[in-house]
This record gives sequence, structure tokens and C-alpha cells, in this order.
Amino acid sequence: MNGDGLSLDDGRAVRLRVPDGAARAPVALLLQPFGAWDADAALPAEVSGNGPVRLFADLGAALAGAGCAAASFDTRFVTEDRRGGAGSPRFTFTGLVDDAVRAVELLRAHPGVDGRRVALLGVSMGAEVALAAAQRLGGEAVLVLVAPKVEAGPVFQRWLGLDRRLEWLLSGAFTGPDGSVDLAAARADLSGRSGWWEEFDLPERFGPRAEPEVLRAELAWEYDAWERGALDGSDGTAPASFWRDWYAQPAPYRRLSGLRGRVAVHVGTEDWTTPPRHAHLLHRAATAGGLESRLTVHPGLGHLLSPRTAAGLRTYGPFDPGFLRSVTASVGDLLGTPPAPAAPAAATG
Repeated sequence: MNGDGLSLDDGRAVRLRVPDGAARAPVALLLQPFGAWDADAALPAEVSGNGPVRLFADLGAALAGAGCAAASFDTRFVTEDRRGGAGSPRFTFTGLVDDAVRAVELLRAHPGVDGRRVALLGVSMGAEVALAAAQRLGGEAVLVLVAPKVEAGPVFQRWLGLDRRLEWLLSGAFTGPDGSVDLAAARADLSGRSGWWEEFDLPERFGPRAEPEVLRAELAWEYDAWERGALDGSDGTAPASFWRDWYAQPAPYRRLSGLRGRVAVHVGTEDWTTPPRHAHLLHRAATAGGLESRLTVHPGLGHLLSPRTAAGLRTYGPFDPGFLRSVTASVGDLLGTPPAPAAPAAATG
């Protein structure tokens, strides 16, 4: 069964997958990472590095098999006009939260699901959207947060675009006895760079070796130029309206202080986009705030909870089967549905 006629205020359809034969099943609202994701959270093979994937189609099917409905919709990154990079009041982080809140309201009123049992399940930036939506909705929150980003936007984005590059280059693997960095060796490390620093032109710019302080200065200059451009509308991934609004948001973990309810957090040990420290901080904040929280750490899985290829390259989907079983069990535990078999070899805390 799908949610015929279920749509957001701008007409975007909310796709509702209900288990066959289920009467008023509980439901999880699935919220996507940053970027132009459709309702199925589809990625082409050249982006995933592991063949074409449909993350939310797979997750929705797993949830349905465990007796839980799943809902999702195209994000505003798919439907909104970027207006030459300026964006609009609709194309903001707050707009994503508006959509999540409205979808929960629709699900709570839908006769095909149990509106008293609705979970927000967010992946990466979707976890931040889920936290903000739960804060606005009030009441008892049920949150499943996968690969969460919990630092404030400017802090996180600077790590993503600058600090992790410096961490990797200066970690010691490429540092010679004289302290210089072997850029030729860094370029040759395809496994280390895969999935986050694909275009590596530093040897052409600085030669086969470079001094650490030169790299710190040059990469900081480049990052600052990117950030200014993003806030002014020259970034191709999101308009200025989004970046400015997102940068103004509080650190996501701080939203937990005003919430009541239950939280499940999942992260992969190989996540090099939102490293496990984010999940640990979120779990710590949840327990400190009196929420019931369970953290599951998945060995060997990356940002979108998929393993590396046989060649050691990072992938972005499809979800690992063990993770699918584990996250489905989390939803079942929180909403009271029969849990799927738990994933093996996942550390919990």
C-alpha cells in the first residue's frame, strides 16, 4: 500500500510503504543526507562507487518486513529553484525541518498507520533535521539517528573541507625525517583518499614534497575562499540561503537538552565524513539529558553504512545487510514492533 493523496504543502508526494496485511502499523519517517536526494534516496553507480543504490527503498522494504511502515519524500534540493545561487526563504535548512514536521503531522492523521507511534529516522544531515523537527514537535520523541553530524555548521564544515585533509596529510604516514610531506605518496594512496578527496593536485602545485606550514597556509586560504563563496552563492551544492541558515543553527547535540523520549544512534567505524566521535557525543548528550539512548557502532562500515570494495575503496551504499537488520531492530524496539534479527558483531554501548 502507498500513501495515495499524502503530500506536503507544495504538492510533493510523501511515499508511504505499509506492510502487507498490516492494520495501522507504526511508521518511520526517513530523512536524507545533505544534497539532492529523492524519496528512494537513490545514487548512481559513479557516486556510490558500488553500483546504483536506493537506500530508502531498501530500508523501507526491511522495515515493512518487520511490520513497520516507512515514509519519505523528495528533498527541497530536488525541487527548489536555486535562483542563480542565491536561493530563497524556502531553500534553507529550516525548510527541511518544516517538511519533516509537516510529514509527521500528516502521518499522525493518516488512517493507514498508527499515528501514536511515529519515529524520525535521519541519516547524516537527516539526523540533524530529525533532532530539530523533534524539538519543534515537542512531546515524546522517538529518534533513530544514523551517521549523525552533531557539531555546529561552521565547525563541522571547516573540519570537512580543511582539518581532515590536514589530519590525513600530517598524520605521519607521509611525513619524512625532515618533517616535509610526501605529496607523491599521498596521491598514490587511493584507498586513503577514496570517497572524500578524489581530485588531488597538490604535487602539481607544490612539487613531490612540501613543508607542513606551507600546506596549512595554502589549504586554509582555499577553504576560506570556498566558505565565503558558499555564503555568497557560488557553491554548486547548495545556494547561499541554505548555507547562511544552516550556519546559524545550534550544534545539533544541544537540541537534546529540551527533548524527552528514546534515541538509537548508529555509526560505522570507517565513517570519514561524520566520524564516530559525533555519535559518541550525541549519545553522551542524550544520556546526560535523561533520554533513553542506545549507541551501536558497526565495524568496518563507512558513512552510509556500507563496506569498502575489494580494492579497499570507500563506498556510499547500499546499506550493509547487517546494518539493515540492526537499524530495523532499533526501530522495532523503540516503536514496539517485532524486531528483526540483530546484526552480528556490532558493538553497543
